[in-house]
Amino acid sequence: MGEHIFKGKWITSREFAGLEEINVFHRYLDETKVKDSALQNRQILFRKKIWLESTGEAKAYISADDCYILYINGELAGAGPSPCYPFGYNYNCIDVTPFLKAGENTVAVHTLYQGLINRVWVSGDNRHGLIMDLESCGKTVLCSDETFLCKVHGGYKAIGTYGYNTGFLERCDASAKEAGFERADFDDSDWERAVLSDKAWTLREQQTKMPVFENILPSEIRKTSFGYFIDFGKNYVGNLKFSACGKRGEKLTILCGQEIGDDGRVKYHMRSNCTYRDEMILSGKEDELRLFDFKAFRYAELVLGEETKVNEDSIFLAACHYPFELKAKPKTENAAFKKIWEMCVHTLKYGILHSPVDCPDREKGQYLGDGCYIALTFGALTGDWSLFKATVRDALSTAFVTKSLLACLNCSFIQEIAEFPLIMIICTEIYFSLTGDGKFVGEVKAETEALLDYFGKAYTDGSGLICRTDKWCVAEWPENFRDGYDMDLPQGKEIKGVHCVINAYYFAACEAVNRLTGCSRYDTAALKEAYIESFYDREKLCFRDRPESSHSSFISNAFSYSFGLSPDDKFEEKFLSELSEKGIYKLNIFGSFRLLYKLKTDGHCRLPEEQLTRRDAWLNMTAEGASTTFETWGKELKWNTSLFRLTLSYAAFFIADTDFETDKSESTAKG
Repeated sequence: MGEHIFKGKWITSREFAGLEEINVFHRYLDETKVKDSALQNRQILFRKKIWLESTGEAKAYISADDCYILYINGELAGAGPSPCYPFGYNYNCIDVTPFLKAGENTVAVHTLYQGLINRVWVSGDNRHGLIMDLESCGKTVLCSDETFLCKVHGGYKAIGTYGYNTGFLERCDASAKEAGFERADFDDSDWERAVLSDKAWTLREQQTKMPVFENILPSEIRKTSFGYFIDFGKNYVGNLKFSACGKRGEKLTILCGQEIGDDGRVKYHMRSNCTYRDEMILSGKEDELRLFDFKAFRYAELVLGEETKVNEDSIFLAACHYPFELKAKPKTENAAFKKIWEMCVHTLKYGILHSPVDCPDREKGQYLGDGCYIALTFGALTGDWSLFKATVRDALSTAFVTKSLLACLNCSFIQEIAEFPLIMIICTEIYFSLTGDGKFVGEVKAETEALLDYFGKAYTDGSGLICRTDKWCVAEWPENFRDGYDMDLPQGKEIKGVHCVINAYYFAACEAVNRLTGCSRYDTAALKEAYIESFYDREKLCFRDRPESSHSSFISNAFSYSFGLSPDDKFEEKFLSELSEKGIYKLNIFGSFRLLYKLKTDGHCRLPEEQLTRRDAWLNMTAEGASTTFETWGKELKWNTSLFRLTLSYAAFFIADTDFETDKSESTAKG
């Protein structure tokens, strides 16, 4: 059908009209300091009434910057869009047939301009707007223009931020004049007209699905001396919902968290550097809690005023997640695998909202490296590869900032990590081996080759090895899993010098492109020879971290083995023996996937199973009470460990009954 051509115009509130745009994009190492936007946490509402003589099939085409929640006749109809850049801004097509009726209809939209520089949105740029068309029976019956009514919601006050300036803690005032704005009978007589925006967006239909909403009932509700304790049984992402009544102006405090403290109270000051503490101001009538932002939590506490009463039957968690239909199953009924499988599946089902974020609490950001592994696993379990393809396309689009791509996608927080574009290329080959989707590979072929050519031109020395990067090298994360890697890798500075791990990635990416295209664009034989000559100690049968160093870390040997850089059988025998002794526990987010994939595709049938079911890896999470995968193997292994980080859910990728193609010699997509 092609892209929808909007008849509606971008509209906004008066305070955003003519506001000078802030350019939030720059190179990671630049001295650029983006000033905070003066406008923050603007909850901007729009309303419009329309009369329909009759109804039939109806669609809403809609988008907003930063985001929107759409109501029709008081009912929630959809929310979006997925975070994106202005030059490729997503719009959604929503089937709204069930919400419309013959006669008068009320369309209400709650939009947010967050105004923070973070990993969540492209915000802090002074850009806000809404665009919408509504079609019924094949005719446009509504389009956004200056006849829409507009008002800033006065019932949402920020009482602090959480995470890495990730979002605002909210004080929701149920007595605000704008409360209930979505209802047909709401009085909007004092609202202003919307104004046309002077900003430009290039629209495209969102290629991924819209989130779905699921009501999760508590597994436990307990009345306490302070109010209520609530347990939903597992971690979810969404909003706490309930209704309460009390004296007008009385305050109710909402505390959420993922753990219980020694005192039996919810730990709302969370390990992941998030403080989940919101407030609700009562109106004196029956009020429903309406927090805008979502959180990742299992437990909640309600701290009540003396006269406040909560309807216990109204308490639930409104989970919001990407559509998930499990099609894979574990290859074995082994009890240990079953524990890991259930934890990983729950993490993937309930941890993804719009895109494969690394964790839905602290950053809520889509990191390219993590995102590739998450999206690969999601696709292997569901058969839905839209998240993976969108991740690759969105990453390639960041070439407008740097030809070597950004690490954080679809946001205004700028970070660059050298390995992440290479991980993307390597994972694209895995994607092709699982799907045979040569069409997609052909679509991204030119941009992928240009990316790798840039790495070769900008970062390599005469031997072809990478000797510098104008971005951070992560090697392994968290950094305490680097096993003393003998290379200084400071964030925010240029990395100079030849070192092992980044060159293992570079070699693997070159190999991947050669295999995908069926030609020898990159001389990987010479590159492998230079790699072994520079890093391999033939007497000790191990790889050094740097040519000048005598130190041989576990990660240098793990990545060398995992990416097919073994010089001989003796090295492999020694490394596999060391692996059996030390275990995958010595690696973490990035090394573990590559190692398991190599073991699996090389036909080491028992070794992947042994490593997956070690008591100090995924099973240690379950032993510590995990319902979602942690950032590391245990709660205490990082100072700000997220207990809901999606990356390590890739264990399910190796447990699933997914076929791995071990011979890729014919797997080419010449495009």
